[in-house]
Amino acid sequence: MNNRQYQDIPAISSHRLIAMLESPAHCWRQYLDPDRKAEAPTDALKLGTLVHCLTLNPHDFDNEFLVADYDRRSKAGKARYAELNQYGLTVIKPAELERAQAIADALQYDNDARKLLRYGRKERTIVKPRAAGLLPLKARLDIHNEAKRQIIELKTTRDIATILKTIADYHYLLSAAFYQDISQSRSVVFIFVQTIEPYKVEIFEPAYGQLDQGRDAMNTALEQFDACWLANHWPEAEPIAPAINDDPLMLNFLPTNPNRQRFELQVGELAL
Repeated sequence: MNNRQYQDIPAISSHRLIAMLESPAHCWRQYLDPDRKAEAPTDALKLGTLVHCLTLNPHDFDNEFLVADYDRRSKAGKARYAELNQYGLTVIKPAELERAQAIADALQYDNDARKLLRYGRKERTIVKPRAAGLLPLKARLDIHNEAKRQIIELKTTRDIATILKTIADYHYLLSAAFYQDISQSRSVVFIFVQTIEPYKVEIFEPAYGQLDQGRDAMNTALEQFDACWLANHWPEAEPIAPAINDDPLMLNFLPTNPNRQRFELQVGELAL
């Protein structure tokens, strides 16, 4: 199943729950409104998708991307870009491919990242049915290592030094808890790679308390989503989750040792 097919599955993803943190109306406008217009991917999103493809499923490259040189600043360049887009593929320039390949190579040069990326099912889709009348849950996992009951998530970032802010801004704790629950996994590990040279790599594994914090936000958002879905009413609202930028649970996310040590979790079963 490719990403387009996954996006068409009528189910609740972690991204929809994250949108609920802003307001039900925001979630509706972004994911549910049948008249919503498709937004063109940002350069950062396009680069991240390209790095994912080259790292996780390079054999899918020709089915997802088209490499062509063009200049959208000129009239002829805009026409050329529109022509290329008719193929239904993501159009990238040779320089963009070269940069993405350098980032993918950096992941393979890092011993810890290479080991994590080696095993498990890549880009696995899971759909979890729920009670009658409620939408199922869905997730597309970067890597699902069933033998170790572990989820690996690959993230690109412009500045590796701002991971703490990135985790808070994009609600990665909620996503981690969502992935853990839907796959009945023991742990979730994030691999961050910087998208500007020298393409630094950082790995971190949230502690149980941090995952519980994400799970609390997830359950609150899911409860409100279900209520809005059943009532067919998506009101504007204040955020339903507190900001976590200054939460003390976030302070130990990044290793302070220059040799970069991963967070270690005690091995054991989670009550899911």
